[in-house]
Amino acid sequence: MSSKSTLLFVFWIISVLLISGISYRGWHYGLDTNQKPIMKPNDLFDVLTADVKVLQKLLQTRTLNSVDLVEAYMAQIRRHDGYLRAMLSTAPMEGLVEAAKVLDQERVSGRLRGPLHGIPILLKDNIATHPGLGMKTSAGSFALLDSRPSKNARIVDMLIAAGVIILGKANLSELSNFKGSLIPSGWSAVGGQTQSAYVRGGLDPKDSKDGHSSPSGSSAGSAVAVSAGYAPVSIGTETDGSLVCPAGRAALYTMKPTIGLVPQAGIVPVSHSFESAGPMTKTPYDLALLLDVITEGRPDTLLGGSYTAGLTGSWSDISVATLDPEEWKFPPFVLKPVEEATAQINSDIRSAYAKIKNLAKSLVENVPLVPFEEFDFQGNNSELTVTMADFTGDLNGYLSDLEESPVRTLESLIQFNTDHAEMELPPGHANQETLESAHRLNISASDYQANFKHLQQVGRDRGIDHILKTYGVDVIMGPADRYPIATLPLSYLDYNGRPFGLVVIASAHQEALLLKVQSAWEATFGPRLPPPALVD
Repeated sequence: MSSKSTLLFVFWIISVLLISGISYRGWHYGLDTNQKPIMKPNDLFDVLTADVKVLQKLLQTRTLNSVDLVEAYMAQIRRHDGYLRAMLSTAPMEGLVEAAKVLDQERVSGRLRGPLHGIPILLKDNIATHPGLGMKTSAGSFALLDSRPSKNARIVDMLIAAGVIILGKANLSELSNFKGSLIPSGWSAVGGQTQSAYVRGGLDPKDSKDGHSSPSGSSAGSAVAVSAGYAPVSIGTETDGSLVCPAGRAALYTMKPTIGLVPQAGIVPVSHSFESAGPMTKTPYDLALLLDVITEGRPDTLLGGSYTAGLTGSWSDISVATLDPEEWKFPPFVLKPVEEATAQINSDIRSAYAKIKNLAKSLVENVPLVPFEEFDFQGNNSELTVTMADFTGDLNGYLSDLEESPVRTLESLIQFNTDHAEMELPPGHANQETLESAHRLNISASDYQANFKHLQQVGRDRGIDHILKTYGVDVIMGPADRYPIATLPLSYLDYNGRPFGLVVIASAHQEALLLKVQSAWEATFGPRLPPPALVD
């Protein structure tokens, strides 16, 4: 998440990039990065385009097995990650093959664990995995590189029980972008700079934090990895924009579920008030399958007990409100304006609105959602104040639960970075202002509650819920506050190749509705395209 962003900040210009050029070569562990980026699609399936439905059909017909999948995706990682830097570690190949063989044998014996049985997946490296799985959990920080979680994060156990094969851990903005101000998204001390698989020329060193050449968001590695064919699906996390921004810039479908629906135990935290893990996929169907696995306490009204049941592909019973793309956009210090790109984004979004207007039950344009400035409270942004206040306690709690760790508190983490500045604070990334600000924050319980109440009043009572009720609509294409939010891939910039799209938000616990919108979107605008530079 970005420490300078805000919960109701619109992620209209959801985007990402194309590949080429020479990148910063950060430090990887467990990866061979001396491979040339030459794409050779598997003879049986294309790692760039294959989704779970395609792979399961191949598995069911015994055209291939899970060992074949592991070998194909690991080969793709070795082939491209010397440039893309989307991975921090991979599990030992011997263990992966053994796990795949067990799942293959279960399939032969008729013992399927579910629709994700034998499917490879990647995890963001802030999601704890027990060392027995052969991967570290660093959150991109050298201070945590040798830490030892006592057990898997809750969602890891849920995924393993569903039959997935965890190939590795993805790079991220260090500490989920909560380390320093305006550090480029997708950079960590451990992994270096993640590059988009789409943007021609790679990250522009003169670009802004989340400019048009950036992979954007703290879950950048999880998004880039799926777009580059490292795995068909991945799991990222979001406090504010860390799923939807990088997924949009990789032409992927994602969703940040309602807070609390996905268990957060065992995930390196930023703020319990705003965080959730979520899937990154190539199709709404795959997204629904993963939500079935990683959510707890799903609504009793969910048809058939599965999120897949509502994927109708139709707009006919959906009422939509839209925001003006020329008004709702990132400020220049976050997204450096490029006139050509801005013109295309606005034009393509308005064309999409026009198409949806002819298909949806109703569409209300340019609804007046509360502006960014409304979140100012007693001289500060109320979202940032709550997040900062949560961070110290949440992080200290995670660190204290580790079986082994060189740091146990936020204060000792700050000191570690200072003592190891050559690794943690290199030129161009030499600040930990966010950590230091959180450490200095001294806020009373009453002031915390006042900030939280203000945030709810603005974001919910005067914001999203107000718009949904006043205009009689089901969803808003725009920003989020503790509600489920999902991406809608739209197009690719002529300027540099990066994808962009829209986001859509509904009221709390309306994940099924958002999936219905995503399925209607896919039926209307067609399948996403893979990165051209990786296509043979």
